[in-house]
Amino acid sequence: MRVRFVLFVLLLANAAACAEDAGTGRGDGAVDRASATAVNGAGTQAGPTCTVDAAVSLNPSVVDVLIVFDGSESMGIGFGQGTRYSVVADVLSNLVDTYQWQIRFGFAQFPGADALCPGETVAGCCAGLPSAEIASGNGTAIEKALKNVLPLVGNTPTALALQRARKYYKGLADGAAKRYVLLATDGLPSCTLLGALSASQPGDADGGLPNACQDAVAQVQALADDGIKVAVLAVGAELSDDPAGPPACLDQMAQAGGMPSLYSAASPASLQATLDGIFAGVRLTSCSFELDPAPASPSLVSVYLDGQQIPKDTEDGWSLFADDAGNTPQISIGGEYCDLIQHFRYSSIEARYGCLPCADKNSCQ
Repeated sequence: MRVRFVLFVLLLANAAACAEDAGTGRGDGAVDRASATAVNGAGTQAGPTCTVDAAVSLNPSVVDVLIVFDGSESMGIGFGQGTRYSVVADVLSNLVDTYQWQIRFGFAQFPGADALCPGETVAGCCAGLPSAEIASGNGTAIEKALKNVLPLVGNTPTALALQRARKYYKGLADGAAKRYVLLATDGLPSCTLLGALSASQPGDADGGLPNACQDAVAQVQALADDGIKVAVLAVGAELSDDPAGPPACLDQMAQAGGMPSLYSAASPASLQATLDGIFAGVRLTSCSFELDPAPASPSLVSVYLDGQQIPKDTEDGWSLFADDAGNTPQISIGGEYCDLIQHFRYSSIEARYGCLPCADKNSCQ
């Protein structure tokens, strides 16, 4: 379910009026988790009621994930009860359906139709732009795109696919705070950025990597330089079994991508856990919110989650602090409350001025 966090800054002419309201608990009208609650000029709203002079709405951090999916022939190799392709496609479809309101997903496959690369001399070394644009609630579109990957054909133009992903992101203006590429592949890149098959025996002068690998690592680095992290998912047991094989390339790509490590899935069971861990990690939102305008009296600020006041407590509650320049005051929510926010268990966050904060859970009830 899609969630928007709403921060209402409530300026009170009379501090006592707001203090009477502070202990009322949850309001009669709960904020819908799919839409922000409006505050009208008369000061009526869902949740606690106070005189309203201004309202500031803050959206949660937008997270984009572009899935770049290897549809080369080797993805047809047996994997558990299916093939690498079928198992990865099923797991991705289920997880995208789970996270589609918390992460904006898009989808691109490689190789793409050779007609997309005019003048290409090597068949199966082309890659196109995403077949499913990045969007919220995109589960159906991703599932359809995964089904359209068949038949599995061609080589592995990883570098060009990553270059296309970077080009797509450059043209996307959605205000995303965090952007990722999830590269799901089962082997070594085989095509250079220019569409030629890679040299099979790298020399010492090129760092020990085939040309296609060098190009792919360079494209991962270019994405990282743009602030786009690349999670490299290696599918297949032999990727980790052969120390002189593909991981030498994929490891370097993972290191350049800004993620903790190469994500290896040698079995369907490990694939499920690995992908779930990736998506759970990238969806986390911030528990800090700016207060604009600043409160005239910092000691008279109270914070509510879904209409219930929470304690002013650095470890398990909220605290008020300024940025490094001392200009913009912020509230930082910690402990169990931050955990619930990051798991999308609350729909509205309110800061109210002129109200005494409560100091512990009992006094907040």
